[in-house]
Amino acid sequence: MSEPRILLYDIETSHNLAAIFSMYDELTQHENILQERYVISVSWKWLDSPKVHSVSVLDDPKLFKKDPNNDLHVLKTFCKVLLEADCIVGHNSDSFDLRMLEGRALYHGLSPLPPITSIDTLKVAKKRFRFNCNRLDYIGQFLGLGKKIKTSNELWLRVLRGDRAAIKAMVAYNKQDVLLLEKVFLKLRPYMENHLSRGLFGKTGCPRCGSHSVQSRGTHKAVTRTYQRFQCQKCGGWFRSLRNESSYPQEFRII
Repeated sequence: MSEPRILLYDIETSHNLAAIFSMYDELTQHENILQERYVISVSWKWLDSPKVHSVSVLDDPKLFKKDPNNDLHVLKTFCKVLLEADCIVGHNSDSFDLRMLEGRALYHGLSPLPPITSIDTLKVAKKRFRFNCNRLDYIGQFLGLGKKIKTSNELWLRVLRGDRAAIKAMVAYNKQDVLLLEKVFLKLRPYMENHLSRGLFGKTGCPRCGSHSVQSRGTHKAVTRTYQRFQCQKCGGWFRSLRNESSYPQEFRII
């Protein structure tokens, strides 16, 4: 059977454009929104593939010339990519990226996405660790994996005005986010209880990374049953057999 297709992705969105009376307004009514925020770009890569892909509002020249804030092409392109994925990975993606994409797809009248297994590295960071900050940039630097490209609020404002150079800079920023996301994902993977199991694809070895370098490490006592426990010597993740046997199992469950 084929390998699971794991997609890492990140989106960049614009400001809302709204009318306000004062810089001190604490609440803006929805009637004051003059232009809804939209998806400037999406970048993505398949796990274990070196290439980072992207799509932005610039990629449909006719549509961009007519309306530089129209993200229809971005949504149509990336929604097709999502249909190819067995699992999607993002940072704060369950709360923001995926909901933003589905909201914009609904606005444009596109078909709903099917259920897709989703891993949010922000949720993993919050659940398993006590970092000083759970932002992707902080975690990347704290773990020595790299950092995001520095940007300023001015870049987003230039994008809002349809500045082509600013949009290209945004795409470069977006791509770097995906590269950093992949490194953070791989570092946190041993701690992910909801990682897609490779056993679903007929694969043996570590259910997370696929390595066959595993060791039996005692037993895991659940509420009603005792399981054989294993640890992957490559990624460090733990899993257990679904059968009560001492040898390395053909069936396993992530723990």
